[in-house]
Amino acid sequence: MTQQIDEKAIAETARRLVEDVTTIRDLKGITDGEMEAVYSLGFNFYNTGRYDEADKVFRFLVLFDHMNPKYWTGMGAVQQVRRDYDGAVTSYAFASFLNLRDPKPQYHAAECFLAKGDRDNALSALTALKQYAPKETERGRLYLKMAEELEARIVGEA
Repeated sequence: MTQQIDEKAIAETARRLVEDVTTIRDLKGITDGEMEAVYSLGFNFYNTGRYDEADKVFRFLVLFDHMNPKYWTGMGAVQQVRRDYDGAVTSYAFASFLNLRDPKPQYHAAECFLAKGDRDNALSALTALKQYAPKETERGRLYLKMAEELEARIVGEA
């Protein structure tokens, strides 16, 4: 006996899950300003090459607010620089899921796939970037240009 899938019901359930999520941050009453201060600390650790400390900060951030794509992107960046490409791809995937129109995590996921020698998935990440990047913004256009250059390099190496 086959079961029919109600796509509208599934989409509605997924929408409610995303919109009605309570984070540990919410439960603990941590403010936006406090989270931003912690993010700044992690960002500074990352920029000064203190990756162990940055890793701890970004792990805290994604644990306490798993719905913020900026925190997932930061964690992916730390993992990428530490050559934990599988972890970075996972972090970038979460960031992309939460904000598909931000091309940054898709671009860096492509870099990670390429570093692992996985050209097919690198090209797939770039295809997603090109599909969803906001062409009307300077940031979108910058990442589209970078994606074209990386794609040309990947295809040229084939």
